[in-house]
Amino acid sequence: MILVRHAHAGAKKLWSGPDDERPLSPLGHEQARSLTTRLRDDPVAVVWSSPAVRCRQTVEALATDRGLEVRTTELLAKDSSTEALVAWLAEAGADAPWLLCSHGEVLEALHHAAVAAGLDRFSPTESTEKGAAWRLGPAREYLAPEPPTHP
Repeated sequence: MILVRHAHAGAKKLWSGPDDERPLSPLGHEQARSLTTRLRDDPVAVVWSSPAVRCRQTVEALATDRGLEVRTTELLAKDSSTEALVAWLAEAGADAPWLLCSHGEVLEALHHAAVAAGLDRFSPTESTEKGAAWRLGPAREYLAPEPPTHP
C-alpha cells in the first residue's frame, strides 16, 4: 500500500473558489508526473483519492500510465472519520496493491489514530511533504518529493 500527500496546489488564500476545487500548480503537476516514474516498480492495482481536485490530479498520470481509473472515497477527504479510514485500511491489509492520495491533515490524523490502535504499519509520520509518498507496511519507507526541474 502506498499513501501519497497531494502535490503542490498553490496558496489557499489566492484561490477564490471552493477549496475542494483548487487545482495543482505547475510545480504540483511536475510532482504528480514524477510519481509515475518513482513508483514504476510498485504493484498498484487500485488508485484511490480524496474527492478534492488536487488529490485526483496528483494520481491521474500514474493511473493512466497503468490503465487504471482513479476511484474516489470520502474516507480520504478532509474532515472524514479517521477511525473509519484506519478500519478500512486494516481490512484491506498493508500488502494491498493500492495507492491512496489524501491531504496533510488526514495523514497526520491517520498517524495518531493508527499508532493509538496499534496499527503502526498504516502510520505515516506526523509530517509528510506535498507530493511525497509512503510505502506502508512493516518496513515503512518515505519517498520525498522530487526537486523541481525548473527553479
